This record gives sequence, structure tokens and C-alpha cells, in this order.
Amino acid sequence: MSAQVVVQPIYIGDPAGSDTLLIWRAPTDAVGGGVRIVGAEAVNHAATAGGTSFTLALHKYSNAGTPAVNGTITDTIGGSADEWADSVPKEFAVDSDYSFLDAGEWLALSYAEENSGSPTNAFINVKYLMGK
Repeated sequence: MSAQVVVQPIYIGDPAGSDTLLIWRAPTDAVGGGVRIVGAEAVNHAATAGGTSFTLALHKYSNAGTPAVNGTITDTIGGSADEWADSVPKEFAVDSDYSFLDAGEWLALSYAEENSGSPTNAFINVKYLMGK
């Protein structure tokens, strides 16, 4: 049987300011151990303009008691240089050097507001393969 890509939709609420959000944790070795991010895209359901926007990027965080950044999985999308169009998806570019989350590591979303811009019914679809 060939590997199957899993697509995980993630709703993005308004964190009320720039922040890094731990989204989900890679499974332990006992249940498959780790995931490889193979793609991701985001969509906002309202247009942004005039420098009032937000950016998104996916990062890898450690499995320490206080998780710390362990690598940048994707480029940054959105923002005033790349405004959001209503319901038009933007694709992340995945860095294959950092796309594997080992057992217990976290997938994190780096979120930054520009001039109080915030998401409106926004979603990210993360595509990944299970296991090592």
C-alpha cells in the first residue's frame, strides 16, 4: 500500500495580536512517530487592503516542556506586500529541510498583524504523510 496524504483543516480565529500558536503535536513513536509536511495553503474569507493585513508561516517547535522554535517549515504569506483576496487560497512554499516533525514535536503557526489586520473565517489546510 502506498503512503496517503492526510489533509488537516485548521480554523484560524483572531488571536487579537501577533503571536505563535502551537497547532498540533506529531504522534509518539508508539502510534506512528512523526509526520512530514508535504504542502499547505491558507484562505481568508475577506479581502485585505491598505496595509491592514496579516501574515502566516508554519514553524516546527521542539518537544521540550517549554517548546522552542526548531525550524521554519514554510515561507511567509499574506501581508501588505501580498494582500488577501476574498476566498482566494494562497499556497505556502514548504522547505523540505525542515518539513519533518519528529515524534512529539509541534506544528506552530506564526501569525503577525499589520495595522490591526485580522483573519475573517480563515482556514489553513496542512497536507502531511504519517510516520518515519
